Amino acid sequence: MSYGVLNTKMREMQDEIIASIQQNMRIESVKGEPQPEAPYGAGPKAALEDLLELGRKLGFKTGHADNRVGWVEYGEGEEMVGVLGHVDVVPAGEGWKYPAFGAEIHDGVLWGRGCLDDKGPTVGAIYALKAIRDLNLPIDRRIRVLFGSDEECGSSCAKYYVENGYELPVIGFTPDAEFPAIFCEKGISNFTCGAPVLRKGNIDVVSLEGGTASNVVMPSCRLVVNGDIQVAETEGITVTKKDGQTIVEAQGVSAHGSTPHLGVNAGIRLLEAVKENDFGGEFQELMDFILDKIGTETNGEKLGVYYADEETGETTVNLGIVSYDKEKLSFTLDVRYPKNASAKVVDDTIVNAVNSYTLDVTKKSNLNLLYVPKDSELVTKLVRVYEAETGDKREPVAIGGGTYAKEFPNMVAFGPVFPGEPDVIHQPNECVEVEKLMRALEITAAAMYELAKK
Repeated sequence: MSYGVLNTKMREMQDEIIASIQQNMRIESVKGEPQPEAPYGAGPKAALEDLLELGRKLGFKTGHADNRVGWVEYGEGEEMVGVLGHVDVVPAGEGWKYPAFGAEIHDGVLWGRGCLDDKGPTVGAIYALKAIRDLNLPIDRRIRVLFGSDEECGSSCAKYYVENGYELPVIGFTPDAEFPAIFCEKGISNFTCGAPVLRKGNIDVVSLEGGTASNVVMPSCRLVVNGDIQVAETEGITVTKKDGQTIVEAQGVSAHGSTPHLGVNAGIRLLEAVKENDFGGEFQELMDFILDKIGTETNGEKLGVYYADEETGETTVNLGIVSYDKEKLSFTLDVRYPKNASAKVVDDTIVNAVNSYTLDVTKKSNLNLLYVPKDSELVTKLVRVYEAETGDKREPVAIGGGTYAKEFPNMVAFGPVFPGEPDVIHQPNECVEVEKLMRALEITAAAMYELAKK
């Protein structure tokens, strides 16, 4: 089928679409302290309200689940198609060419946090709803564009939506991954580990700080000690002596936590550089665990959780955040595993490994593996739409990234990134060519239309 009329309508609205995306991107919607009627802080609430106002301005029915998930809806019928995006973003981090929340366009490229993950696709889906309505295209199912505000920190918003009995779609997708369609997402276990600092040790460590989020490869890390220590002169390491202190800083290469092999972990790099020192105390326990059980590998072999599956890939492990001061230490592990792994076995193995170093797991969360058969209505329609719009015939894929699709039944991830495009999500200089973003939104609109037809 040709979607020419739908594509044309989307292009007619391009300037308006991009302006609305930029407006939302300029809201720094990183999770903050809860406030009245803002459960995830002022930023996510402002971004949520911005899209609700857009929906109202465009003449759609809108609603929200206690300021956690908002929605814009069109159509009639008992069944509902869901397009699930999110307005929260990971912290900016360092190393941006243009302001992270400036939403600037240079040479046809839109720069800024959220342009791909996930404000661009989510705002675009609202305009796709407008295109379907304005063209009066025949649909059998209502379409609801939903947008959560805590996806990056565990998807508690979507859980709240489900657990409190809000209407679930019968079919749908989240525009928060890649084309042609994601039929499988690995299982994910997140661990926060820590211990009180009770022993002084042999070296007076003031602090160790690194990382921005558990699902981001640590881009930088900083160690401060009183006195002198040995530091290996290696790539990415700088040493400063000041006021009787030694300050060691490591620079890494950030990447998404689902693909840690594409990055360089600054925390690992720093601890490798200072490992010849006899720190003693809890700092030594922290360092020994990280270097002995993780090190530079990213597939979980040293932790005893390596699994590989031809269809769905292999285990990944990411050290996301590390923190140490004179009172406590903590670190996070993001572990993702293919369909031949058992979540319970993975979790028990890691808990035992952590406990063997007199450290504790203080918090744990899980996202189950997602698997929708390739021959299902959902996957078949999405792949067919992608092929019709691009002429590119591809099989659906399995990924390590965990998306909102896991929160709702019969939902998969679909777009907005095209095959072969560089991975810039969660990294400094997140950006997208405006032309490619518009092509992705055209495909999104066609997919919404197809899923709304029984």
